[in-house]
Amino acid sequence: MSKPPLREPGVMKESPPLKKPRSSAVKKPEPNSSGPAASRAQAKSPTLLEQAHDAYAQLRNPSAESGAQINAALQNTEQEGQGSGVNTRAILIRILVDHHLDGNPYKLKLKDLADRAGISRQALDRYYGDLKPYMTGRRNVADLVEGKENKVRIESQTFVNEVQANHAQQLEKLKSQHKQALQKALDSHITSLMNNDILMLESTKIRTSLERQSLHNADLLKQNQLLNLKLAGTLDTTQAIAPGHQATKSDKVVFDLDMELLCSEYQRSKSIDAFEESKNAQLRKVRDKLNTYADSANVHVILFADRYISRFKTFADRYVGPREETSLIVRLPLFSRSETKNFTDALPRRFKVSIHVPHTASESEKKAHRVFMLQGLLLPAEEVRGADTADAPNINWGFDEVTFFKVHQGE
Repeated sequence: MSKPPLREPGVMKESPPLKKPRSSAVKKPEPNSSGPAASRAQAKSPTLLEQAHDAYAQLRNPSAESGAQINAALQNTEQEGQGSGVNTRAILIRILVDHHLDGNPYKLKLKDLADRAGISRQALDRYYGDLKPYMTGRRNVADLVEGKENKVRIESQTFVNEVQANHAQQLEKLKSQHKQALQKALDSHITSLMNNDILMLESTKIRTSLERQSLHNADLLKQNQLLNLKLAGTLDTTQAIAPGHQATKSDKVVFDLDMELLCSEYQRSKSIDAFEESKNAQLRKVRDKLNTYADSANVHVILFADRYISRFKTFADRYVGPREETSLIVRLPLFSRSETKNFTDALPRRFKVSIHVPHTASESEKKAHRVFMLQGLLLPAEEVRGADTADAPNINWGFDEVTFFKVHQGE
């Protein structure tokens, strides 16, 4: 065969049709005969559908004969012309066809194709740029080979590649959807299981913080009350008449109890015994202060029998004693005869002692006065019952005067 004229490296030359390999006749041995049998007649030419079916079967189980046909077609392409450009093109086509038939899901890169063909990337772009569409998939690789069977095989592989790529894409989509659904289910599960625990933890933190603040406020309140007691004691000392001093006018000194402190301590301890002990401790301090006036003349101790229906401050402010008398006004929330006598028996006998008892006309009036008077004070129920059932003082208890006065509204 004569040599074709040389052409430019960038121009693609049509390859001659692939020669169909001769199918060797398969000899069928005759029955009970050891010699070779007559060759079987060649089969009829298959249809296009049968060729596609056979080509797809060869893709699944490629045979040496089908591969040899592609190689023979490519070798014929190499042998058709002279020069390195023709050989390089044939090598590039062989690489493209082999890569396609291998079923690779990834496109062949220009650099990889150039490296496998033994040329540079620049030479591939310059002289063989017409092969780029076959690499990127814009053109069918089947156009690079001759022969109906070869084209059917490549087209079948193209169909398989597309189906696999579609299945891979759908699989990735399903994986992504499954991952999102799983994450959503996990988030919902965590939310449903952990939400109550989170709320309980936050409520515990808030409760702990409030308890600390309450304890701190109670400590500050106690310190404030103690300072008020110290201040009251200092004022009492400055107002007191020194022992042996003869009063020239009516002097008045007030001794009150810190009922707010007693109520706050009771709210914390809820113990009536602790409440009574604290109240008696304050009364002993008041009694000790009264005894500091033992050497003074004209000392009059005015006891206010507190029944929690009248304000002690109002009573003390309104009380006016005789001239030349030292009036010591004491709040006395004691309800039995024995408790009252224990308090008064510890006073100097030279003191004049009188007791003033508030009185209401009815029980309903008493309750109304008590509600008005005890605003902000949470007295123990036992203390209130003791005030309601208190013994009525009389002269036989050792008092110089016993006065019952009616409580009016606002007092």
